[in-house]
Amino acid sequence: MSQPFHDLQRLIANQRPVPRRVVTVTGDLVRVSTAQGVWEVSGSGLMLGERVTIRNGKATKIQGQNSLPSISFEEARRARPL
Repeated sequence: MSQPFHDLQRLIANQRPVPRRVVTVTGDLVRVSTAQGVWEVSGSGLMLGERVTIRNGKATKIQGQNSLPSISFEEARRARPL
């Protein structure tokens, strides 16, 4: 049986931006951790650990955030996985 209201609600919910963290930066492509896994999207001017929203395949920095200490690419490369 179809549940049109539930289906519409699910589609609308997927349109909202969700805050996530940048885990990899490669030029204009960034990888962002999400509840569904890691997404590779476009984004420029972003640093590792920054909180971003994803909308229409593009990551955008959340304004006014209490940012984490920034780390350089070399520090991130030397970091060991947990």
